[in-house]
Amino acid sequence: ANSYLNKIVPNARGDAAKLVQEATAYKEQVIKQAEGVAQNFIDVYNSYKVNKEVTIQRIYLETLTEVMEGPNKIILDNTGGGQGVVPYLPLNELNKNKVNN
Repeated sequence: ANSYLNKIVPNARGDAAKLVQEATAYKEQVIKQAEGVAQNFIDVYNSYKVNKEVTIQRIYLETLTEVMEGPNKIILDNTGGGQGVVPYLPLNELNKNKVNN
C-alpha cells in the first residue's frame, strides 16, 4: 500500500503543479490582452479628442473593412440605370462562374 501511495502522491503533486502553472500562464495572457485592448481604446479616444472627424472616418473604414472580409459577397448597384429589383438572382450560378473564371 505504501509503494502505491509513494507512486501516486508525487504524480498527483506534479499534475497539480502543472495545472497551477498553466492556469497562471493563462491568467497572465488574459490580463495582457485586456490591457492591450484598454490601451487601444485610450489611444482611439485621445485621437478622437484631437480630431473627431478623422477618427470617426477611420473607425468607419476599419469597421467596413472588417465586415467585408471573409465570405464572398455580391453587391448590386442600382444607380447605373439598371432594371432595379431582380426577381430571380441565381447567386450559386454567379459564384460558380466566378470560380471557373
